[in-house]
Amino acid sequence: MNVKIISLLALTVSLSACSTIVNGSNQELHFDTASVEGADCVLTGGSKQSVDESFTTPAVVTVPRSKKPLKARCTMNGYHAGTKTITSTYEAATAGNLLLGGFIGAGVDAATGALYKYPEAISIKMKPLNSGATINEIVR
Repeated sequence: MNVKIISLLALTVSLSACSTIVNGSNQELHFDTASVEGADCVLTGGSKQSVDESFTTPAVVTVPRSKKPLKARCTMNGYHAGTKTITSTYEAATAGNLLLGGFIGAGVDAATGALYKYPEAISIKMKPLNSGATINEIVR
């Protein structure tokens, strides 16, 4: 009887923090600006390890998982700035913690941010300043 209890406890401990183990506390996000390539973007917000990342589209950016939203702002000559708020949702692997690891596993996932997931593909729309002409075309 004691062997069964010890085995069950060992299994529970090994499966706690399942989302942290399976998905990690960081996530890759794929950014694009629809039909415009080469836009300069800044990504801010997120977790306690606040994100402040600059990149040019298309790009893959690694961010810490968090409950807090991210904000992306992209600019390019001849286009209005494109902005997007990126919100996270609960990670499905967290359900396994509640069933098998109890609140300990869910607590570890919440503390590491692994409880949350941002959408993997993010497209930011940018509209031309006027009828599709860029500033360079207008100046010529």
